[in-house]
Amino acid sequence: MSKVTTGQIESLVSQHPDIVCFGSEVDHVGEDWIKKAEQRLGLELSDSYKWFLKTYAGGEIGTEEIYSIYGVDFESANGGDIVYQHIVGVKNNLVDEKKLVISETDTGEVFFFDYSGFKDSECTVRLRLPSGENVDYASDFYEFLYRRISANI
Repeated sequence: MSKVTTGQIESLVSQHPDIVCFGSEVDHVGEDWIKKAEQRLGLELSDSYKWFLKTYAGGEIGTEEIYSIYGVDFESANGGDIVYQHIVGVKNNLVDEKKLVISETDTGEVFFFDYSGFKDSECTVRLRLPSGENVDYASDFYEFLYRRISANI
C-alpha cells in the first residue's frame, strides 16, 4: 500500500480545478451499485477505489476519464462505466478477467487494476504501454490518482 493519503488527494483536487474535474458525494452511486458491480465483475473493488467512488463518484484528470460506476444496467451503460468497459474488454480479448481497466489516455496508454496483486483489500495499478508492455505504475488507487494529477500539473 502506498503512503499517499486521502488528504493529499483532496488537497490536489481542490488546488487544481483547472485539471481535475471530479463529481462529489452527492453524485455517487450507493453501496448497492458497488456490490452489484463486484458481483458482475467477480472481483472485490479495492478500498481506495471505493473511497474514490463514494467521495467523487467519477470524473476526469485532464482529458482522461477515470472509470466509475454509472448506476445503470452494465450491459448497456456505455462510456466510462468500469463494469461496461470490462465486459467489452473481455469480450474483445483486450483484457483478461484479472485486469480491470480504470483509465485510458489519448496516446494509447491503458491503466488497469492487476488483480493478481490483490492483497489486504487493495490492488496494484499497472500501465500497458502502446508497445503492449505492462509496467508497474502504482501500489494502489490513491497513488494512481496522485501520480495522474501530478503528471497533468
